[in-house]
Amino acid sequence: MLGTGVVGQTLATKMVDVGHDVVMGSRDAANDTAAEWVASVADGGRADTFAGAAEHGEIVIQRHVGPGLLGRWGLAGADNLAGKVLVDVANPLDFSHGMPPT
Repeated sequence: MLGTGVVGQTLATKMVDVGHDVVMGSRDAANDTAAEWVASVADGGRADTFAGAAEHGEIVIQRHVGPGLLGRWGLAGADNLAGKVLVDVANPLDFSHGMPPT
Protein backbone atom coordinates (compact mmCIF):
# COMPACT_ATOMS: atom_id res chain seq x y z
CA MET A 1 0.00 0.00 0.00
CA LEU A 2 1.53 3.29 -1.06
CA GLY A 3 0.08 5.85 1.31
CA THR A 4 -1.10 6.12 4.90
CA GLY A 5 -4.34 8.04 4.49
CA VAL A 6 -7.87 6.94 5.30
CA VAL A 7 -8.37 5.15 2.00
CA GLY A 8 -5.05 3.33 2.25
CA GLN A 9 -5.67 2.33 5.85
CA THR A 10 -9.19 1.11 5.12
CA LEU A 11 -8.08 -1.05 2.20
CA ALA A 12 -4.98 -2.32 4.01
CA THR A 13 -6.98 -3.25 7.11
CA LYS A 14 -9.47 -5.27 5.10
CA MET A 15 -6.65 -7.00 3.25
CA VAL A 16 -5.04 -7.99 6.56
CA ASP A 17 -8.45 -9.13 7.85
CA VAL A 18 -8.75 -11.59 4.96
CA GLY A 19 -5.24 -12.95 5.43
CA HIS A 20 -2.90 -10.86 3.28
CA ASP A 21 0.51 -9.67 4.44
CA VAL A 22 0.43 -5.90 3.91
CA VAL A 23 3.21 -3.33 3.98
CA MET A 24 2.07 0.28 4.27
CA GLY A 25 4.60 2.54 2.60
CA SER A 26 5.34 6.19 3.22
CA ARG A 27 8.30 8.51 2.75
CA ASP A 28 9.60 7.51 6.19
CA ALA A 29 9.45 3.96 7.56
CA ALA A 30 8.92 5.46 11.04
CA ASN A 31 5.81 7.38 9.91
CA ASP A 32 3.54 7.88 12.95
CA THR A 33 0.32 7.23 11.03
CA ALA A 34 1.67 3.99 9.58
CA ALA A 35 2.92 2.92 13.03
CA GLU A 36 -0.56 3.51 14.48
CA TRP A 37 -2.08 1.42 11.70
CA VAL A 38 0.40 -1.43 12.34
CA ALA A 39 -0.53 -1.39 16.03
CA SER A 40 -4.22 -1.53 15.14
CA VAL A 41 -3.91 -4.65 12.95
CA ALA A 42 -1.47 -6.58 15.16
CA ASP A 43 -0.26 -9.35 12.84
CA GLY A 44 -0.20 -9.15 9.06
CA GLY A 45 0.82 -5.53 8.69
CA ARG A 46 4.03 -3.56 8.89
CA ALA A 47 5.29 -0.13 7.93
CA ASP A 48 8.15 0.66 5.57
CA THR A 49 9.16 3.19 2.95
CA PHE A 50 7.48 3.43 -0.46
CA ALA A 51 10.41 1.41 -1.82
CA GLY A 52 10.03 -1.27 0.84
CA ALA A 53 6.30 -1.58 0.26
CA ALA A 54 6.69 -1.75 -3.52
CA GLU A 55 9.47 -4.34 -3.25
CA HIS A 56 7.38 -6.49 -0.90
CA GLY A 57 4.11 -6.64 -2.77
CA GLU A 58 2.97 -8.75 -5.68
CA ILE A 59 0.24 -6.16 -6.02
CA VAL A 60 0.91 -2.47 -5.37
CA ILE A 61 -2.02 -0.24 -4.44
CA GLN A 62 -1.70 3.51 -4.71
CA ARG A 63 -4.30 6.07 -3.74
CA HIS A 64 -2.55 9.40 -4.28
CA VAL A 65 -3.61 11.99 -6.84
CA GLY A 66 -2.01 15.19 -7.97
CA PRO A 67 1.52 16.41 -8.49
CA GLY A 68 2.98 14.25 -5.72
CA LEU A 69 2.16 11.04 -7.56
CA LEU A 70 5.22 11.00 -9.81
CA GLY A 71 7.50 11.67 -6.86
CA ARG A 72 5.92 8.75 -5.03
CA TRP A 73 6.63 6.43 -7.97
CA GLY A 74 10.21 7.64 -7.99
CA LEU A 75 10.55 6.86 -4.29
CA ALA A 76 9.01 3.42 -4.82
CA GLY A 77 11.65 2.66 -7.44
CA ALA A 78 11.24 1.36 -10.96
CA ASP A 79 12.93 -1.95 -10.14
CA ASN A 80 10.59 -2.50 -7.19
CA LEU A 81 7.55 -1.86 -9.38
CA ALA A 82 8.65 -3.86 -12.42
CA GLY A 83 6.27 -6.68 -13.26
CA LYS A 84 3.83 -5.80 -10.47
CA VAL A 85 0.09 -5.37 -10.75
CA LEU A 86 -0.88 -1.77 -9.97
CA VAL A 87 -4.26 -0.96 -8.47
CA ASP A 88 -4.94 2.77 -8.62
CA VAL A 89 -7.76 3.78 -6.28
CA ALA A 90 -7.22 7.52 -6.59
CA ASN A 91 -10.41 9.54 -6.59
CA PRO A 92 -9.58 13.03 -7.86
CA LEU A 93 -12.58 14.90 -6.50
CA ASP A 94 -12.45 18.69 -6.57
CA PHE A 95 -14.10 20.28 -3.51
CA SER A 96 -12.86 23.79 -4.35
CA HIS A 97 -16.34 24.88 -5.43
CA GLY A 98 -18.16 23.24 -2.53
CA MET A 99 -20.50 20.28 -2.57
CA PRO A 100 -21.12 18.23 -4.52
CA PRO A 101 -17.53 17.78 -5.69
CA THR A 102 -16.69 17.62 -9.37
